[in-house]
Amino acid sequence: MPEAYRAALAACIAAALLAAAPMPALAADSSGSMSIEAAAEALRNELEPTMTTFEKLQEQQASRRNIDISNARVQGLQDVMYDGNPVRPTITLKLGKKTLVEGADFDVVFKGDIVNPGNVSVTMVGKGAYIGSIDAGFSIVPGDLAYATIDVIPDQEETGEELQPAPTVEMGGKTLVEGVDYTVSYADNLEKGTATVVVTGMGNCTGQQHATFEVLEAPDKPKGGELAAALPFVAGPAIVAAIALGIVAFTLARRKHR
Repeated sequence: MPEAYRAALAACIAAALLAAAPMPALAADSSGSMSIEAAAEALRNELEPTMTTFEKLQEQQASRRNIDISNARVQGLQDVMYDGNPVRPTITLKLGKKTLVEGADFDVVFKGDIVNPGNVSVTMVGKGAYIGSIDAGFSIVPGDLAYATIDVIPDQEETGEELQPAPTVEMGGKTLVEGVDYTVSYADNLEKGTATVVVTGMGNCTGQQHATFEVLEAPDKPKGGELAAALPFVAGPAIVAAIALGIVAFTLARRKHR
């Protein structure tokens, strides 16, 4: 192609590009003519700051429309052991790489009894930029008294009858109730030694827990019972009085014989 023809063609393309761009930075070759590649590069450099990538466009569009959470992954729901307290687990939703937060991106609705053993239905409802809902659930299982604690039982003194101090049983920070959550039985609780307390679950609780307490020997009692025990306190003053009377009588008798 003749050099003059090529220069004319480049000039036409450059004119067209100038019409599309306000002030592109133009480049010239050594002969002073604009090449096609240089003109295209100049136009691209001029327009690049105002161009939006496809990814940015998707993000902008997503921010302008509500996003359905129905396909999100639910995290934080698992079976929980009964401890007498209401159960409201903290839930998060994973939607792609984004973690949705309860209260900001969705609300949680619990359906049913959230205290006693059984199944609990949970519904997550989108809010703000999110729509749709997810149904899920978890179970409250009976409390296992193996995880309960029994307060220390003070030593007890023999009385001749079985000793049955009431234990204090706690689980999950809540004090359980005898006859509602557990029953109590005792062993070796009559005479001196170590007695055993067995707490067995009932109602909302299962399993067992054990504790011990010491039975102390009662103080010795004098033979003869209460009368013998009281005798020193009665006989002592009487003996002293009798001795004093004897001395007085002896003294009077000697005076009479003089």
